[in-house]
Amino acid sequence: MNIFPAGIAEGVAFCNRVIERKKLASHIERTIHTILLAPRRYGKTSLIRHVLNENNFTYEWVDFLSVTTDEQVEDKIAKAGKALLFKLSSDLVKLTKNTAKFVQSMSPEFNFGALGQSITLHLTSHQKTPIDQMLLEVDAYAQKTGQKAVWVFDEFQQISELSNSHSLEALIRHAVERSKAITYVFSGSNRHLLQDMFSKSTRPLYRLCQAMPIQRIAAQEYEAFLGNAATTRWGTSLEKNAIDTITHLTECHPFYVNGLCSDLWEKTTLPQAEEVLTQWTQYIETHKGMIVSDIVSLPLNQKKVIQALAESPTTEPYAHEFCLKTKLPSGSVRRALEYLLKKDIVYIDEQGCYKLLDPAIQHYLRMH
Repeated sequence: MNIFPAGIAEGVAFCNRVIERKKLASHIERTIHTILLAPRRYGKTSLIRHVLNENNFTYEWVDFLSVTTDEQVEDKIAKAGKALLFKLSSDLVKLTKNTAKFVQSMSPEFNFGALGQSITLHLTSHQKTPIDQMLLEVDAYAQKTGQKAVWVFDEFQQISELSNSHSLEALIRHAVERSKAITYVFSGSNRHLLQDMFSKSTRPLYRLCQAMPIQRIAAQEYEAFLGNAATTRWGTSLEKNAIDTITHLTECHPFYVNGLCSDLWEKTTLPQAEEVLTQWTQYIETHKGMIVSDIVSLPLNQKKVIQALAESPTTEPYAHEFCLKTKLPSGSVRRALEYLLKKDIVYIDEQGCYKLLDPAIQHYLRMH
């Protein structure tokens, strides 16, 4: 198993997140609907899946990334509703009886074949079942059978891009705030769009969920994780200088820790700090197309601000000194930063310092 995957981290590849795991599991247990907020590639999906699996929660995952119409949203929820009903049913007889009683929008159909008996759920009419009705009926089914479950609505911000988004959001709110047996977890790759959906008073989902920000994994947590991974690979831990170099260069960004270490762990001998730096430089050169893809099409003023921040992160981006670096007036810097912050290209750390969110972009710009 790849201990440093480019995608979802599972099993031994999952690093720590003890506090977040406990918090999310507690929310699910107490039916506290939750929105996970973090930039892309911070491991939100890995965290959710890990919590669901380690606690044996019954769940259904709906990914809205590809939706472009209201009908696609409805279809995804209808299909997921059927799948969750099957997961909540211990046997076909129980499903048949309870479906007829509690899930009015569906009717069961038995099928007999060479592989035995199976069942298919069909909508009871040709008319579309409203989203809130479908969700509430599944919740009622879970209640009557004494079970709990989880809906994961991933890439949920895509709904906000649809022309009928407010109506869809209102239907989902109607179901979520009445849910008693099913907990909802919302997540997405654009945290600002997602946050707007739940924090603006003009939106139907206003204050519906408890926000759970996800930060980067702390360096000390990576120290133990990388030490154990090195012992498994080479029979001894990495020197502290090597681990510190990994966490310093990647700034503990989960995606880049995995990317860099995946290459390092292919080596036959234990890498030293100098080799870590060399490998990081090679990694950036090899993946530069992906790394700079978010910034190549930006307007010139935004590129100037990014270049200046790559060279000199600052707590005073509108001060005369920083404006001189960008060769822009403070008003132009302000407008550029507003966009860059919204797109998660720039972030403000706990000390109020403006920095590039992506450590690979920062290193690339410094090199070039």
